[in-house]
This record gives sequence, C-alpha cells and structure tokens, in this order.
Amino acid sequence: MKHTYLIALDGSGPSMAATRYAAAMLPADRSEIVLFLVESDIPDSLWDIYSEPERLGSEDALMEWNRRQKQCFATILEAARQTFVDAGFARKHISIKMQKRKEGIARDILSESTDGYAAVFAGRKGVTNLPRLPIGNISRRLVARIQQIPLVLVSESLETRHILIGFDNSRDSRRCLRLAASLFADSDRYIHIRHIARTQLPFPCPSHEVAAGILREAQSKDRYGKMESALQKAAQILQDNHFRKDSIDCLIAEGYMNRSLGLLDIAEKNAWGTIMVGRRGLSRMQDFLVGRVGEKLVELSRDQTIWIVPENSTVWP
Repeated sequence: MKHTYLIALDGSGPSMAATRYAAAMLPADRSEIVLFLVESDIPDSLWDIYSEPERLGSEDALMEWNRRQKQCFATILEAARQTFVDAGFARKHISIKMQKRKEGIARDILSESTDGYAAVFAGRKGVTNLPRLPIGNISRRLVARIQQIPLVLVSESLETRHILIGFDNSRDSRRCLRLAASLFADSDRYIHIRHIARTQLPFPCPSHEVAAGILREAQSKDRYGKMESALQKAAQILQDNHFRKDSIDCLIAEGYMNRSLGLLDIAEKNAWGTIMVGRRGLSRMQDFLVGRVGEKLVELSRDQTIWIVPENSTVWP
C-alpha cells in the first residue's frame, strides 16, 4: 500500500536536510511525496515598519523581490525532487505544491497536513542567522499542533541506519513499533528498543539512603517482571514483519531520572541518528504537568531526528 508524505520546505539548510533524510528513510516503491512550500508576498521585516506594506510606493521593488523569490523557490523545489529521484523514487510520484501564505506558514502546513498524509517531515528550524537556535518557531508550533499523524523533525546529522524507540508498553509506543515495522522491514536498519526505568536519586542523608535503596530494589524487581515480557513481545512484532533477529535489541535502561534525557543520552553515546517516541505515554497526567517526552527531545536534541508518533493516527494501524 502506498502512503503519501508531506515534506515542508522553505529553502533553508535544515529543510533540505529533511528532504535528504526522507529520501533515505522512506520506501521508494511504496511512497508518494509532496514537496510543500509556502511563499510570502511581502518580506516579514516590512510589517515591522509599515501597517500596510503592500501599498508601498516602491511597488516595482516589491514585484522584483517576488519574482526573484519565486525563481529561487522553483530551483530549490526541483533540487528537492531530484534528491528523491536519485534515491530511487519515481518522478511521477513526486509532486510540487507551492502556495501563497494564507493564515501563516505553520497554520498553512498544519492545514495541508490534514489532507490524507501519512507523516510530515520538516527541518528543526528554518531560515535563520542564529545557528545556536535549537528549534525554530514554526517547528515548535508544528510539534504542538500536528497530532493526527507522525511528525518528523530532522536534524542535519543524517545517520539513518540506527533507530532508537522509546518503549513503555503504552499504545503510542506500540504504534511506534508497528510504524517502524511497516516502513523499515527488509531493510538494513537496526532497531534499538529501550525502556527508560526512571531512578530516583537519594537525598544526601544516610538514613534516607537505606530506605531509598530498599524501595529501588523492590521497584526494579517489579519493573523487570512487567517489562521483560512486554519487550519480548515488542521484538516479536518486528520479527513477524521480516526484521532479522540480529537487527533488534531490547533493554531496560536504569539510572535516569528523566525519560527524555535517558533516550537522548543513549542515542548520543551510540551515535544513533533517529529517536522514535509516542506522543503520549502511560503516565498521562505527568505528561500534562511537566511536558511530553517528544517535546522535550525536540528541544534538547541536536544531532538526532525525532519522530513523534500519535496514538490515534488517521493513517497507520
């Protein structure tokens, strides 16, 4: 079955990285691609000065700016299409869609994403002269608002063979497994399934440490009893979908107080390029209070591409 994927472009380096990543990761024989770009009629900087910049006296200058912008975007979109063609995608399955800004770039991408797409790919940030910026405003809005299909925020480090899946046996984390099974079966990719067993660090008090140690031991025993069988079933989902047994590993990782930082630490230490997590886990009230794992990963990661997979996907089973 073919699925259609939306690639959000703006001509920036990060958005072109999203193009290269999607071309490397998606199955060419089962994918249709829409390269989507929202163009502005008026530079944003003019709104800082004029209440009606479209009525400026220098109309010719604005028209020339628009003409050159359109030429530039056409070149960028064609280069993006060629990236997919070079990766083995049929040219007829790669569409270009460029439109004038309607409600705002993030809102226009969000609106487009509801039109039957299987996932949205975007760069972590757009055109900016602030290289240290961890994530752009548009990408941050997409994280908050795209909740019906997976959102993939791509880093500029394109390691694509290793995929780390954060697993807590929730519906969202199991959906991550099914998504990976559908996309990456019969490939040379390695799937690393990790359950982050959060550990409470002790207070600097000897008497408290004794009680905390007893609690940690009991907690660890109960966790292993519950999670080991769940991890075995998780691995079986992948094996049933033609993953080699030696390309899957499952572990419970202890010693972390925070799931997001635990996943990020594991990915960084192993130089794995992709982290896939559910939008919501088992502890939903806590997610509401302190922020979701995926959102934290997006803010903190630098060299990892983050897949945020929703529970109630409109496309994936």
